[in-house]
Amino acid sequence: MSMQSPPPLDELVQQSLLKSETIARAALHDLPTLSFHDLFMNAFMGEHNEVLKAMVQAWPFPYLPLMTLMDLWKKKTPHVQFGDITPQQRNLSTLKALLEGLDRQLSWKAHKSRWKLQVLDWRDVHRDFWTGGPRAVSAALSAVARSKEMGKPGLSDKKPNLTILTHLCFKAWCPTCSTHDTLQLCLLKWARQRKASVHLYCEKVMIKSCAGFKILKLLRAVRLDSIHELGVFSYWDEKRMKTFVPQLKKMKNLHRLHFSSLRPKLLNSASKNNWYSLMYALHLGQLQNLRELHVDDLFFLEANLHKIIRSPIHLEALSVSSSPLKESDLKHLSQCASTSQLKSLTLRRISMKGFKPDTLQVLLDKLASNLETLVLQHCDLIDSQILAILPALSLCTQLKTFSCYGNHFSLGTLQVLLHLTAGLSQLSQGLYPAPLESYESNVPAQFVYPELFAQVRAELTQVLKVLRPSLRVQTCTYSYNICMMYQYYSLDPSGDWEVTEEHRYQSNLRCYNCVHSQHSEGIFFI
Repeated sequence: MSMQSPPPLDELVQQSLLKSETIARAALHDLPTLSFHDLFMNAFMGEHNEVLKAMVQAWPFPYLPLMTLMDLWKKKTPHVQFGDITPQQRNLSTLKALLEGLDRQLSWKAHKSRWKLQVLDWRDVHRDFWTGGPRAVSAALSAVARSKEMGKPGLSDKKPNLTILTHLCFKAWCPTCSTHDTLQLCLLKWARQRKASVHLYCEKVMIKSCAGFKILKLLRAVRLDSIHELGVFSYWDEKRMKTFVPQLKKMKNLHRLHFSSLRPKLLNSASKNNWYSLMYALHLGQLQNLRELHVDDLFFLEANLHKIIRSPIHLEALSVSSSPLKESDLKHLSQCASTSQLKSLTLRRISMKGFKPDTLQVLLDKLASNLETLVLQHCDLIDSQILAILPALSLCTQLKTFSCYGNHFSLGTLQVLLHLTAGLSQLSQGLYPAPLESYESNVPAQFVYPELFAQVRAELTQVLKVLRPSLRVQTCTYSYNICMMYQYYSLDPSGDWEVTEEHRYQSNLRCYNCVHSQHSEGIFFI
């Protein structure tokens, strides 16, 4: 009978340390850093919370990527038995223990000289720190050191005792709740109560909750001038908007702003729209570092865009969707210095019915030299309007993406448009509508007429062969239907189209019948 070999010495040491907070506290400062790293992981995975309190105070590195460690525990225990503690509850208990340990260290002035921890990272970064061995640990620490050397322009120079890095997402199941993420909530409340010694920097904030007032209270924990990206995707009433928008001016380093679904419960008067646009513009105009502005479903934009987009902002990307605009708003874009360097312009679900054909042309003339993305989707554009922009479009030599689907063009106009865009050497994606000839009586309806659409495919085949033999093409028609079907057709060497794929599934979105050729590069049609 063979004797079982005893466990290695380092394993016995770890087992001893994990059993007692007192023993651990006495021995931690003498442990090699990599042994400390492994012991911390084992303490975390084994839920030795009392030991963790002592370990976080003696953490031998300046950097602690805590979020990735919590995610690692979730992956190692993917199945939780009924009645057991959930991963969220388990991590909350461990987080509270770690924060209690940090509290002790923050209050012990005599031992601060021995405290090496400077940055607690609550982002999904540096996963290899825990699983990749010594080299991965060194690489993560070097990356953090380099980012600290670059500094944070515009932020306070006052050095905190602890810096927390995080990305925040406020997403709730009910209108009165700010977030269902109890870990994030716990961290924010803890940091808010210790603003003098703990600075919380947040590069990205996403809001998908109607509890605007509660969110603002939680954001008091955040250095607002650390926010680079802000997204608001929730139906806010005027009162919440009036409270939140003034906070924008404090986000001095905001680079990307996306506001969505800010609309009133009832229609506003013109004077009220004017008041809201002025309030919005007052604070937005102070964001001199803003480079991307995306607005969806804003009730007060009509005839007020000139108040929102003005100097000294210099935008590189502008997107306006589902918001009322007048022809004067587009004219302002072509005259405004803030939009002279635009690389991306998106106008989606904005009716331009009745706009003069040269309105878009003047705008594109101004943007042609820089524009890389142009999206004009579901704008009620007709032949005369799209033909008017062709000279300006031909000058967009940097254009990589062009989309104009959801509009109503004839086959002849589509062929001319395809001829022109195929000559743009940088273009890698183009999205176009099925022409009017695809529908019965040349009137767009819910479904294309199969025989007519077959004739359109034949016409497009001839055009594509002449333009660029290597062109990969996909054509789609769309309709509203609960049952959604995608059909993909490939152009074989004989010039015939054949179905290569077909997908059916339930959806309340649009239904597409798609056609494409088998080659590797080119333009898409939708």
